[in-house]
Amino acid sequence: MKKLSFLLCLLMSSSAFAQSPSRNLMPDGSFDSYIGLGVISRPTYEGSERNKRNAVPVFQIEWSNGLYIAGMSTGWHLSETPQVEYGPLLQLEPGRTPSGLGNSVDTPMYQTSSIMGPELKIVQRKLNRLEGMVDIKSTVLAGGFYHYRLTDNLRHTNTLLYGAGNDRKGLRLSSDLSYRFNELPTHHSLSLGLGITVINQAYAQSYFGVTEQESERSINEEFHPKAGVKDVHLDLNWNYSLSSSWLITSKLRASQLLGKVKDSPLVEKKNGLMFSTALAYRF
Repeated sequence: MKKLSFLLCLLMSSSAFAQSPSRNLMPDGSFDSYIGLGVISRPTYEGSERNKRNAVPVFQIEWSNGLYIAGMSTGWHLSETPQVEYGPLLQLEPGRTPSGLGNSVDTPMYQTSSIMGPELKIVQRKLNRLEGMVDIKSTVLAGGFYHYRLTDNLRHTNTLLYGAGNDRKGLRLSSDLSYRFNELPTHHSLSLGLGITVINQAYAQSYFGVTEQESERSINEEFHPKAGVKDVHLDLNWNYSLSSSWLITSKLRASQLLGKVKDSPLVEKKNGLMFSTALAYRF
């Protein structure tokens, strides 16, 4: 069975998991598609110390002319060879609001913890750092992808997308090197990837910056990050074929924020862990 590669429909911003599926050279007029349901656990926003779990649909369809839809992205393979893949790409980028932190949103509160002699200890309840920040609206990013297969097992993937943030000037480049293991039991597929994400200043300011006005309304100090490497990430992808039509696909991503963005007052935790698994049907 062909390797499954599709995008989970994520409801939170960032997570630059949007990559084009591998070029599938099919007979003219044919298509290849998957549909399923899965669960995902990840930080409520990039840099949050809290996690959120959601049930999410998975979907991919690719036509013989190279056009595909995968989750919240759509692209077009212009190359006719599997070794080199390139083409345009559109992706829906979800917004970010304080409500994205889950059903229980903490509000500013001070309470007396204990009294020890003359000393009065005041403990501040943990606050929602997105309260008072400008909401980031959902938007469509435009760009392209370029992938190069170095060997049968080693693949270099690159995705460039522009238009993030409310000013629509944010630029994000993801570059990954992935290795697919061959010596595995029947029905199993396993790959390991290592990559980095680079952003411009407009992107950094939109998702990690704090303006003077936002500082006055929130608990965050004013902060203006610069362009540079946003994170380094390690991906582990595992697929298991239950039959010719059904399979289980899982992904684990560990990431570490780098550069100036890691010093943002919005960042509560510099490292993050995302796990997803889904049951999919191919037809």
